Amino acid sequence: MLRLSAAAALFGSLAAGTAHADKSATCARLRAEARAEAVVMYAPRLQLEGARAPRVVDAADPVATAGLQARASLALSVTDAMRGRAIERIAAADCARVHAADQAARVLGVGTKIGELAATRAEIAYREAHLGEVDRLVAEAMARFEAQRATAYEVDELRDRRAAMRVRIADLYHSLGLLEELDGGLAGTPPLARIAGDVIEAELAADHRRAELRSIAAWRVEVRGGVAAGDRPDWFATVHVGYSFGQPAQAAANRRALAARTRELATDERAAPGQLARLARTMRRSVADLEVQRRMLDEELATVRGERARVEAQKTDPARQLFARLSLEVIELEARRTAIETLAAARRPFAAEPR
Repeated sequence: MLRLSAAAALFGSLAAGTAHADKSATCARLRAEARAEAVVMYAPRLQLEGARAPRVVDAADPVATAGLQARASLALSVTDAMRGRAIERIAAADCARVHAADQAARVLGVGTKIGELAATRAEIAYREAHLGEVDRLVAEAMARFEAQRATAYEVDELRDRRAAMRVRIADLYHSLGLLEELDGGLAGTPPLARIAGDVIEAELAADHRRAELRSIAAWRVEVRGGVAAGDRPDWFATVHVGYSFGQPAQAAANRRALAARTRELATDERAAPGQLARLARTMRRSVADLEVQRRMLDEELATVRGERARVEAQKTDPARQLFARLSLEVIELEARRTAIETLAAARRPFAAEPR
């Protein structure tokens, strides 16, 4: 009874040490599979044996007697319990690896479209906010046409620009729906270098736990006790301690495997860390190019605004028509600038240099 209580206490402590609630279905599956394999390693084993001992009795067996003999015993393996604990630790490490890989996969799934969702929303908001101004400019041109102070060509030009703006807004809404499905989960995403570091750390931690499991194979510690029924029933107890001389070579091989895995993760462009590093370089190049585009738009905007300011002071009908065209051009350029500026701001955190 004392031995069973000790075994139950060992089982309870190991189970409590590895229990960890996780809402992720994948992690729940990994932990359940590990527990299914580990739980039989924590518990003692009941062994029933029937044997005929030879006339020459083995002195190493304290209960061996000549003739027929039946034995019943409970065996508790310390190394099996350690192996079960290691298996559950592997499941926990695999869970962390899954989370790190999932975060990397979400970012890589968006890829070079990072920031386009925010840029599209900003451009839609700007264009819709200025639709009233566009309608007013077209209405004023129509009024001048009705008063025979503007040509039909001039009115059609403004109406075509308004129609183009509305078509652009419709296209942006179409893109918005697609981008929301693709880019909806990147809010608050850490820098790419940190995500890559988390992936490498989680992968190496899982490999380290597997190395720990392999290292247990070099040892064997088992306690066994029970009763033997023969010519003279009696109880017996044995302790088995084993060690493999291959353990030092195994430890060295484990270290080489971990070192090789570290190099593999650092140099493989196909692995998630390599893809994240390439994406970060792409984001840095994109941010630099967007800054150039923004400066060019600022220069063009300054030129158009200057021309519009000179025309605005004039009260002639041709000046009003030119003012309307220049105003529409300013709105178009400002919409593009808003999108570019928002896109650059959204991509800048993903373009951070690794520390």
